[in-house]
Amino acid sequence: MSSRIQKWDILKFFLMFCVVLGHFADYHAEQSDDMKSLFLFIYSFHMPLFIFVSGLFSKRMINERRWDKILGYLVLYFFTKIMVFAYEGIFKQNFEFRLFGETGLAWFMFALFAFGLITVGTSRFKPTYVFVFSLLLSLFAGYDNTVDSELVLSRIIVFYPFYYAGYCIDPKKLEEMSRGWWKKLLALAAMVILGWVAFNVNGVYHVRPMFTGQHPYDTLGGGEDWGGLIRLACYAVSALACLCIIVIIPDRLDKKGRLSRLGQYTLSVYVFHYIILKLLYNTFDMREILAAGDLVWYIVPMALATTLLFSNKWFNTLVTKVSAIPTSARKQNETQVDLLKNKEEIINSK
Repeated sequence: MSSRIQKWDILKFFLMFCVVLGHFADYHAEQSDDMKSLFLFIYSFHMPLFIFVSGLFSKRMINERRWDKILGYLVLYFFTKIMVFAYEGIFKQNFEFRLFGETGLAWFMFALFAFGLITVGTSRFKPTYVFVFSLLLSLFAGYDNTVDSELVLSRIIVFYPFYYAGYCIDPKKLEEMSRGWWKKLLALAAMVILGWVAFNVNGVYHVRPMFTGQHPYDTLGGGEDWGGLIRLACYAVSALACLCIIVIIPDRLDKKGRLSRLGQYTLSVYVFHYIILKLLYNTFDMREILAAGDLVWYIVPMALATTLLFSNKWFNTLVTKVSAIPTSARKQNETQVDLLKNKEEIINSK
């Protein structure tokens, strides 16, 4: 019997759907105010919560110093970079390649690699000090224009507090805290209010750079002097939204967990959904095909279909094998070491 808890797999599948939907919405943001609002609403919680959940289940990797697991994210980063490079070269004849500069798809893999390294390095310090320092660093980093996409530095700094908070929290306590119909009702009401603000308050879209995590404060358009406070407010919104989503997500959908099992394949969806997006919008130019007024009725089914397409064991097996390359190398090395020891013991016994 699987020891996986359905709630977290359901949450991961929902968040990955939001990732894909957010990327679809971004392609139409220039032509539709509704798509701008949808993008902002999704980005207010989906990456912070995804990163929080990644930290939540990183405890064993961090505490046991599983360097092979941490390096697996770096391998996935290069795999994703090479895949994107191949697409750009074949379909757009664009052969530009930046080894460690990343504004597109692969940043998440490099960030997870960096989060693992940082958390191992800070594990000897008191968690409160680490969290407060990481939070203050993220607030001040926005004033420095050199903190950008090189080495994914901006996003690493901005999103690390969410990862570290997840690492420090016990998932079982979080599950217990999220139970109760009245909590779910309050959480749902809070998300409805957040959605209403995103879709109805004029000018709120200008805080978009604060939710993507990759831009300095001077992109706020005149509000850079208050950038630190604006980011802190956005952190508060994201933290509240993340908590509400955790409360709303049900503990299970079915007894056997068939539907929640899709949440085990989120990395494969993340890596490969880029292909569908690029084919639809760069090769077939869906912006021209879809009418602005009916966009939501098109992109939601397309995002769901894309998420389901890559939520299967075949794509997941490929991604798993790529990320497991360091683990395989470690096991092979351990096997060779054991063989050498056995040979030495046999020789010495003679």
